[in-house]
Order: sequence, then structure tokens, then C-alpha cells
Amino acid sequence: MKIQCRTLFDCTRTGVTGAFRSSEIPYQDRAGQPVHNHENWHRSRNQQRNYETLLQIFGLRTQPQEITQPARIDGMWQFSFVSESEGVFDMHNNSNPLAGLLVDCEGVPMVAGLGEQPGIATVLTTQGDQQNIWFTSINTSME
Repeated sequence: MKIQCRTLFDCTRTGVTGAFRSSEIPYQDRAGQPVHNHENWHRSRNQQRNYETLLQIFGLRTQPQEITQPARIDGMWQFSFVSESEGVFDMHNNSNPLAGLLVDCEGVPMVAGLGEQPGIATVLTTQGDQQNIWFTSINTSME
């Protein structure tokens, strides 16, 4: 099953995972953003942390595959991934095939202040007027 994720949190895949090393600056992260100082590094690291957090949530139930690069479109970050098998996000007595994913995401802390809208809650919210993450199942079957 292919799933699209859209979120208000900056989850740019920067590749910045190690400790800050002043001897290695300046450089560009994997998203092409310049890293000239600790502040730039910290921002790139936190963007990567949000990306890693989402992958860890998905990994509670499946091994995400064919993960696309998150892209900022209309003020939201979006990407897609493929679940290794159908039904891994099903929940008993719930018709939404992504119900388990929504439950897993609800209330998970995220890093804010990276370029998203001001005033966003610092946790994932999957429903209601403060919703900040959405999932859509993408039909990939050939008919």
C-alpha cells in the first residue's frame, strides 16, 4: 500500500545526524541548505529529527519502503512511502485502513520553529481544528 503523508511540521530530509563539528563547516546538507555555523547546523539537525520521528512511527507497524524526498508544497511538507504489506495499519472495528497509523501518531512530540506556521502545537495532532498531519492511501493497482 502506498501512503502519502502531509504535515505542517518541517520534516526536510537533511542527512544531518552527527554532532556539530566546527572543523567541517561550511558545507551543504543533503537538502542543499548551507551550514555555516551552529545555528544552521541545529536547524538542519532538527529538520532531520522530525523526518526520523515520522519514519520511526511508521516503523512501529511496517518497514517503510520507496520513501520519497519530503517537499514543501503550499506550506506543507509531503512525501510518500510504501508499506511492506496490506492491512498493517488496520484497527479492529474501524473502517479506516490507516486508523492504526493515526493512533500511533497522535500526541508524538515534534520540533517546531523550523519554518512552519507560527503557533503550531509541538505534538502531532491527527484530527480536529488543530490537525497538523494527514495521511492518504494512494491506489497503485493497475486496472
